[in-house]
Amino acid sequence: MSPRGIPVDPAERADRILDAAARLLLRYGHDRTTINDIAREAGIAKGSVYAHWRSRDRLFLALLRREQAVLLAQVRDRLRAAGRPAGLELLLAESVRAYQRSPLVTAVLTRDTEILGSLARAAAEEGRPNGGVAELVATLRTKGLVRTDRTLPEQITVLSAVYLGYFLTAPLMPDDFRVPDEAVPGLVAEAVWRALQRPEPLTPDEVAVMDRAVHDHLDRTLTIAEERLHAALATEETA
Repeated sequence: MSPRGIPVDPAERADRILDAAARLLLRYGHDRTTINDIAREAGIAKGSVYAHWRSRDRLFLALLRREQAVLLAQVRDRLRAAGRPAGLELLLAESVRAYQRSPLVTAVLTRDTEILGSLARAAAEEGRPNGGVAELVATLRTKGLVRTDRTLPEQITVLSAVYLGYFLTAPLMPDDFRVPDEAVPGLVAEAVWRALQRPEPLTPDEVAVMDRAVHDHLDRTLTIAEERLHAALATEETA
């Protein structure tokens, strides 16, 4: 019940708590944000926060799981609405675009200790979906859809250096070398794809196989993220 005797939807209350935690995490960082702060920001009693999560870190990990699931759903929806077959290049472009809109997930990607503080290491483990893009690239290799004259570790090294490199170096770039944010996803995706694409163009049948592999990978990764989120929210008590 609310203080006015109005029944409270636990799921709605959990979202309010996580929304408040997200705002404070970005504003003050993990180490300077308390349960009292979150309760005050959410407009609820401190005990209501503990009705959902027994500790501050469990709450923050639930928040990061929610943000990861939201990001993956956004990428999936963008690929479905693209109006063309999904390839690795399109997946990477939409992933960069989604990260640009999600400062919390970007903080996990870059292990930003100003935002994540002492939670950074645990958050990095949370933000690493099972298999990840390495699993997809391995699948594309077995199907002959990308070059195989380089090893999988070499290809993932290049992919990570370009992808993660943008998010790490963007704040450090001199103004003379900054490009519009909307141009970055295409630039990053093209650079990675040029490093992985095989010399021979894909046939129409292979384009269809690539499309299915990308969508299957994304659906599987999103399912895992949603299951982990559900587990993080399942600790709540009904009220």
